[in-house]
Amino acid sequence: MNLLKIGKNMVLLIGGHQRSGTTLLRNLCDSHHDITVTNEFGNFLAIGRSYKRYSLFMLKRWRRVRNKRAFDSSYANKRIKILNNLLFVMRYLFKIFKHNRGTVDINDIEAALRSIFPHAIIVGEKWPGIVFLLDKFIETNNFFLLMIYRDCRDVVSSTLKQARTNWRRMTFAKKVDTADKVAERWVRTIESMERHKDKLHIIRYEDLVENPKQELESLSWWLGVNPAGFSEKKIRYTSIGKYKKGLSDEELEIVMNIAGSTMARLGYLS
Repeated sequence: MNLLKIGKNMVLLIGGHQRSGTTLLRNLCDSHHDITVTNEFGNFLAIGRSYKRYSLFMLKRWRRVRNKRAFDSSYANKRIKILNNLLFVMRYLFKIFKHNRGTVDINDIEAALRSIFPHAIIVGEKWPGIVFLLDKFIETNNFFLLMIYRDCRDVVSSTLKQARTNWRRMTFAKKVDTADKVAERWVRTIESMERHKDKLHIIRYEDLVENPKQELESLSWWLGVNPAGFSEKKIRYTSIGKYKKGLSDEELEIVMNIAGSTMARLGYLS
């Protein structure tokens, strides 16, 4: 589906299992002059709430994140992310308030993002977990959903490393701190994508890394933007097969028992 055929105004959501390339995909899109994608801002999760409840949700989201990441890429390299994230939230909520003080919907969110990023033809959000909410968002015509998946073995290896280091103090880490938990979660993401594949644009991580020009041309056609606008320099070519050093034999066996048939179907096993 070429989005040019249905008009330029749209909201793009990027999702997939954690450590599958959602950040890479988000950075590639955000590097394009015509696209701005916020980074795990969470602003689409509270659609349908009153402005007051929506504001409380967004402020709570800020309190949880603080300086762990930057919502807006323009702040990504600054040292004081706590303040920058708060300023971004407050600016965003003010834009929502100006547009509509009743129930917040996608039109309010899109208007607020476009006001903050007036150069962008496409605005959106990267939220990996949106892949588990496709049943909800797939019926909303204003959303366009971009999904990415990756070899389960590399996903498990990378996720476990994060769960044991950078994520270890986060509540979420308990959901992905063993090989079986991650593998089962990965299978569910694939099943969700396959269930809605006719309404998604799906990218295989390994294809993006090994054939970036072809994959970005396909993505640009779907989005209706110039493929030359994507920065291929953001793609690292050494990130495939890291599980060979990251997983124990026992962990690899667990992954294969849980996800082996799905991986074979996707062409990951010879």
